[in-house]
Amino acid sequence: MEENAYSRSFRLILASRAFRSVGLIFMAISLPLYLLVNRISIVNVGLIYVGTALANVSVTIGIGMLGDRVGYKYSLMLGEIPALTASGMLAFTRSIPLIITATIISGSAGAPGGMRGSFSVGITPYLARIWRDPSIRIARMAQITFVASIASIGGSLLLYFHGFLSHIYGDIGAFEILYHVAFLLILLSFASLSMVRRDERQKKTTKFLRRETMRFSTRVIITNVINGSAIGFSMALISAWFEIRYGVSASKIGLVFTFSYITTAIGSLMASRIHISKERAVYFGSLTRILQGTLLIVMALSPIFLLGSAIYIIRTIVAGFGTPIRNVVNIQGVKDEDLGTASSIQGAPSRIMQSTSGIAGYLMDYYPPLPVEIGGVIQIIGGFVYFKLLRKY
Repeated sequence: MEENAYSRSFRLILASRAFRSVGLIFMAISLPLYLLVNRISIVNVGLIYVGTALANVSVTIGIGMLGDRVGYKYSLMLGEIPALTASGMLAFTRSIPLIITATIISGSAGAPGGMRGSFSVGITPYLARIWRDPSIRIARMAQITFVASIASIGGSLLLYFHGFLSHIYGDIGAFEILYHVAFLLILLSFASLSMVRRDERQKKTTKFLRRETMRFSTRVIITNVINGSAIGFSMALISAWFEIRYGVSASKIGLVFTFSYITTAIGSLMASRIHISKERAVYFGSLTRILQGTLLIVMALSPIFLLGSAIYIIRTIVAGFGTPIRNVVNIQGVKDEDLGTASSIQGAPSRIMQSTSGIAGYLMDYYPPLPVEIGGVIQIIGGFVYFKLLRKY
């Protein structure tokens, strides 16, 4: 009976991830373009995203710590509020200060990849609390990333439709209409999570983290610092990068992301179908990160839009395969009572380091390929460090 209840809850989580992905992905890929349309320079867009990255940190940690004490269902619900608030602001105002504020609180810092809608505060500890077997966790997480990636196509298609709406309502008016859609979708995600069965409350014996958890999490934090820096340089402003690098329209950028979300889903489906042992999971997690960095460098050097976008799409297959695996590896040394706090603490340094998007804005204004090249090199280094630090766990 209990297993059936949690199976229903998992279906509700999948529904939430689908709704969330469409709305959040549209916000993630459109906001840099929307800021440019509002005559904010790419340098200032990069600085705004520094604020976005930093704002996410305190919210994430606070919600994660609360989840350890009251249950991870509530972490999931609270995690929707920033995007819900931001999409509402974007839908109902054209005030530049409020648009900037909405961008900062939106949670849209980082890469607008197909798995973006998969992850929010509480999702990893909720799955870990219910399903103890690491192989089952990988399969469940891969299912979530698959659904989120497929649903993300809706977010990129919204950006594609901007081209049609802009002929009628203008560039800004078209974005405003589409943000209304994003608001409704994230509201549906919140409603789905409200019906998820509450996980059993874990007795908390420490105020923060147990020593064993802290030792393991420190290793994960080091890898996330490196990878977060790479994301900030190369991916946080990727939709604006395509526009500046190749001079293409928002609709064409939307098509690139549409194909990339299909290939991300394929990668996640592969991860869900292949049995990966605990010992090999770290190897795959490391290798995929190295491949992602290598493809970033090649993409940055590509002189034409068609080639650059094709390489980006290939890269998302690798990301779709590797991310659910790393997600499980990153909590396998965490004690049950620390799952919420630990997953939040592990993610916080990555979000902080994504503030390198501020530097990326300056570099993009100077020489567009440079920030993506730097991000690729850093991600390759991060892949080797990941294997070195986590292979014994």
